[in-house]
Amino acid sequence: MYWLILFVIATSIKKEQIQPIITSFLAGMFLSEIIAYGVFFELWAFKDATVGNPSPVMFWIDYSVFMALTSILLLNRILSKNYSLQQKIFFFFFFCTVTGNLFLAIGRTGQVALVFTMFVLIFIHHKATIKSIILGLLVVGSIFTTAYNFSNSFQERSKAGVKDIQKIFKKDFNGSWGIRVVYWITAFDIVKANPLIGVGIGDSQSEIKKTLDAKNYQYINNSTKEFMQKLHPHNQYLLISIQLGIFGLLIFLYMIYCILSLKIQQLEIKILSILFTSIFFISCFAEPLFIKQFTIALFMLFVGLFTVASIEDKSKNVDC
Repeated sequence: MYWLILFVIATSIKKEQIQPIITSFLAGMFLSEIIAYGVFFELWAFKDATVGNPSPVMFWIDYSVFMALTSILLLNRILSKNYSLQQKIFFFFFFCTVTGNLFLAIGRTGQVALVFTMFVLIFIHHKATIKSIILGLLVVGSIFTTAYNFSNSFQERSKAGVKDIQKIFKKDFNGSWGIRVVYWITAFDIVKANPLIGVGIGDSQSEIKKTLDAKNYQYINNSTKEFMQKLHPHNQYLLISIQLGIFGLLIFLYMIYCILSLKIQQLEIKILSILFTSIFFISCFAEPLFIKQFTIALFMLFVGLFTVASIEDKSKNVDC
């Protein structure tokens, strides 16, 4: 159903409407930031948002992807020559607030995606030089240091992540990071048994349960097994590999290539298409975003806009 949005956008939106639509997206995110900070500072209550997790309108993992995209979009506008100094000052203020909110929340998915994509952005604007690498490390390091010192949730999640990694080295996989590793192992065993076309879209959970029972992994306890049997693998690539096999994964990777290959003449939109692809598909390593309402709608919106930007003389120029 959501895939229809892409075709509607691609056939009804004009090129000159792309930037206003992106600006409208930013305006919506700015409003959500006001709500989130109001909840954080206990000025008001809003739905299920809390001080520890001030995500106002959606699940915190999904919201972290939205915030990461907003941060990188704003940073790209700051580095662009298409905006005035006054506009860049506002963009910088907005960037600081949305990035701060990203690290105040508990969504590591968007945090990791933003860090990797910041390097992509710096390499786009300054090429892959020693200077740009050092600049990227300084920017990322300052963000992490500030977040660690001022965000209790980020500090607690960081410490928990370190403990989980230490447990993994001791062959104890009963933790957040450990469960993700076991999902990789389980997925490998399932794909090895069903390599080409997978087990089918409706049978992934039952196949995970069957594999956990058959393999009897000694490094996880019963509660971890029960958790894994009820939920998805927390990874879009693993989920596709289990459900659709190697063929399905190759088609998925080819879709990513097609997005990156869109021939977009407007430089700012072309750069944005690369940054969006980086944010979204890095996030897919931590969460299957294509089975979620808000993130798949986000994907359709922006890919639809990029498709419009690539249309020239009523023909789509896509290298695929």
